Amino acid sequence: MPGRVHTEGSRTRRDRGTTVGEIPKAHRAGRSDVRRTVRHVILCLLLALPAVQALATDHPGKAAIASAHYLATEAGHEILARGGNAFDAAVAVSSTLAVVEPSSSGIGGGAFWLIHRASDGFQTMIDAREQAPAAAHKNMYLDEEGKVNRDLAVNGPLAGGIPGEVAGLEHLAKHYGRLPLAQSLQPAIRIAREGFPVDDKYHALMNWRVDTIKRWPAAAEALLADGENPPVGHVIKLPDLAWVLENVAERGADGFYSGPVAESIVKGVRDAGGIWTLEDMAAYVVKERDPIRTMYGDYELVTAPPPSSGGIAIAEMLNILEPLAINDQEPVLRAHLIAEAMRRAFRDRAIYLGDPDFVQIPVEMLTSQYYADGLRASIRPDRATPSSMLAGNKQLPSGTDTTHFSIIDAEGNMVAATLTVNLPFGSAFMPPG
Repeated sequence: MPGRVHTEGSRTRRDRGTTVGEIPKAHRAGRSDVRRTVRHVILCLLLALPAVQALATDHPGKAAIASAHYLATEAGHEILARGGNAFDAAVAVSSTLAVVEPSSSGIGGGAFWLIHRASDGFQTMIDAREQAPAAAHKNMYLDEEGKVNRDLAVNGPLAGGIPGEVAGLEHLAKHYGRLPLAQSLQPAIRIAREGFPVDDKYHALMNWRVDTIKRWPAAAEALLADGENPPVGHVIKLPDLAWVLENVAERGADGFYSGPVAESIVKGVRDAGGIWTLEDMAAYVVKERDPIRTMYGDYELVTAPPPSSGGIAIAEMLNILEPLAINDQEPVLRAHLIAEAMRRAFRDRAIYLGDPDFVQIPVEMLTSQYYADGLRASIRPDRATPSSMLAGNKQLPSGTDTTHFSIIDAEGNMVAATLTVNLPFGSAFMPPG
């Protein structure tokens, strides 16, 4: 969510040459002319650069930031221009997204930051996801008939876990950043006080959540305009959030997990029927986790470990597909092979993955070439595998309640971050004050 990657030497791979049914072996001639003998290391980033926008700050050369909101991207560049590195910029981008994109992230949610430190190649994932309060139990969302009350599970004070993002921001700044946490939080504090314009995404997602948000007065006051979905262009100001961030800037994570802020949060949650305690807040701990690593051709992919599920799924898919050289297959067969690899990875995601602090996850097995060989052998080139043979939980459509950003600075430090509140605008609840 510490881990090191070795960038020299080579990893021995057996030449599997595995085929699926009658799929022809891919022609690999000339590929070595393109690849270099040096082993490349890829941090699993999505550095698809957005359209260039004129920003108020000068952009440091050879640095790039891609985020979901231009104000967050600008905040990151502002911190780089002040002498910060990619990790300082990640604090600025994360905290600014918590202000301007509350549909997808926030200081009431959690985050993963997968980082690469250029000076020594050190890589780790910072796990700052939410944690259940101590009083949580398996029956807390059941009604009198023993059925799940979905409203309790996803909306209101019982739905939320103890937030981790603020602790993660402090950890990132303290252990990897160059600037004080307070300095990297300044763009977010400024925007929260001065306001930001509602964009199309905010308005569209609020259309879906507005009725639920109206149930909670503090959330309605902060996020709506006169009790209704604010129109595009309406300026949202969040002075209470600015106050919280100022407390964090002054006292670090203690400014959120203890003292007046924590007391206000816990009182608001409990008054509304929640079960958080001050002890829950004080007990929150950030974890560092060793990344998942897998080879694809001459490249080593470094990606997120559990409790994130994406890294193992990516590794499993690529291990299945790599010997097939899918780019050399005709389009229909290529799409079929990718779909079948994805189906097997998502089946295993549903069966095996969970929180590694509570369940044992067979990471080594799921990411092994031997396991991928067996899965590959079960794929037929001429037909889809029956769904009954790929049992697993039903997959819901991907949502818009999570945001991702990527940063690389001039020194080669890299951050790939995923921040979430689990549903658009989280549980729709906000404690007053």
